[in-house]
Amino acid sequence: MTEARGKIDILLLAAGLSTRMGSANKLLLDFGGQPLVRHTASVLSQCGFESLTVVTGFDARAIGNALRGLPLSLSVNPDFESGQMGSVAHGLRTIRASHPGAPRNVMICLADMPYLQKADYQALADAFFSRGGNRIAVPEYAGQRGNPIILPAHLIDEATGGGLNTGCRRLIDNRPEDVDRIRIDNSAFVRDIDTPPDYDNALRDAFPGAPCCM
Repeated sequence: MTEARGKIDILLLAAGLSTRMGSANKLLLDFGGQPLVRHTASVLSQCGFESLTVVTGFDARAIGNALRGLPLSLSVNPDFESGQMGSVAHGLRTIRASHPGAPRNVMICLADMPYLQKADYQALADAFFSRGGNRIAVPEYAGQRGNPIILPAHLIDEATGGGLNTGCRRLIDNRPEDVDRIRIDNSAFVRDIDTPPDYDNALRDAFPGAPCCM
């Protein structure tokens, strides 16, 4: 673990309603013998970052059970139905309360992005610090904004209070002075799982030859 990576906390969002997957909760679908959410959390837990906080909401009990035994903290957002930004603010407040008085840089990750590997998260963290660590690191692939993003410590209060909409895809245009677009030649930063075809494709890519799918 580099010194830079030790200065980032991870906020993993796992509170969504998963409406586009139909009757299934996508985060509980099998991915290589474990729930998708556990796959993502396991990868992040190996990255050498400072801490890992998972925000749950919908299916909170089942998500918590799926993550049992991993080195992380769980926090249930009671207002998860209000949308992703509410869960981001809740998670940031949780991290700040866990480390009172200490400035925290936070990487905001999505639980439905299984294409990302340990090296990808670490590369984004390294890019953030190599560029000064004072602007929002936003990965960009082929002109498309990706995830995760990294919030510098000095913007956490604004994001926690709702004044900074980190989920807004117009963020780059609205706040150019606060955003550092990091061009990355890796489509994993823009590929997630929302629908049954997305899930089928992810299984085929990750486990060629395995029987699938939904």
